[in-house]
Amino acid sequence: MLIGLFGFDWHWLASDQTLIDPNENLTVMERLRLLAGLLLIVQGFETSRYLGNAYDPAMRVRSMRLAQLIAGVIYLLFVITGLPLLMEFHGIADETAIITLAGRVAEILPALLILAAVMSRFSAAVADTVGAGGLFTELSGSRLSSRLGYIGLVAVAILLVWIGNVFDIVTLASRVFAEYYLLQCLVAIAATFRTARVTGMRRTALITSFAVMAVILALIVVFAIPVG
Repeated sequence: MLIGLFGFDWHWLASDQTLIDPNENLTVMERLRLLAGLLLIVQGFETSRYLGNAYDPAMRVRSMRLAQLIAGVIYLLFVITGLPLLMEFHGIADETAIITLAGRVAEILPALLILAAVMSRFSAAVADTVGAGGLFTELSGSRLSSRLGYIGLVAVAILLVWIGNVFDIVTLASRVFAEYYLLQCLVAIAATFRTARVTGMRRTALITSFAVMAVILALIVVFAIPVG
């Protein structure tokens, strides 16, 4: 997909066209609220956080950092290279619009995109289910099994997909993840206060950065809105 977009952008640049904002009527605040509703799209890869029985903490930290770095680069490249392609879209914005747009890059891309989407969503569903099951067991103090967590999670997911709109579900999930990461920031602040390994300016810098992230996440929880 990225190779195809690079080729499309190369020809687009040669045509001397310019980017046109299709939502110029939106205010800055509305744009930020829409962006907040897409937090779910760029999160994840915390699965190894819950694999303490198989890997040591240092390995899990390295795996999460590397996964986030690689995924972040791919996401940014996809967004940047996809901007000229959006100028070709004049239909209704829905969850399948990207497939229609991909056909303008190369005829084979829609099929490849569908295959990639199915495989990536399947792997993400498995990873998130495993992570949620591990968290379920961890928070219950091992009194409840991860299998019970799997059943509950899958049941709720099926219900949401059955009764909800895709964009609403994405925004809802973004808010839930923002709440989760907000709690993680508060835990990090408390841990930084208690530890003796971090002192002075470094402690102040860490606490300040965690506090700023907590405020941003709180704003996402309150103000995030879905596309459309």
